[in-house]
Amino acid sequence: MIPNDTKRQKAYDRLRKLATGRIARALDLADEDLMNLSLSQLINLVFLMHGDGGSTGNFNVSFAATLELVGADLIWHDPETEKVAVAQFVQ
Repeated sequence: MIPNDTKRQKAYDRLRKLATGRIARALDLADEDLMNLSLSQLINLVFLMHGDGGSTGNFNVSFAATLELVGADLIWHDPETEKVAVAQFVQ
């Protein structure tokens, strides 16, 4: 893992931007539509869409390298999104 927190955050931000951009283009979405997904979820989606052709490399190697680079805390980090509370009414 990158020991410098600033560099690690920059790597995370760049990897997230690359994965989000690829998914958004493929699914005709906006980056904002993918903000609630973790980096691990984004990586899985990239491989779901493009992994069968080998154009993205090997999932295990790519995921392990990302995990080694940014660490478990960032790869599994759920971005903070505004959650709307839903009230349930009991009659």
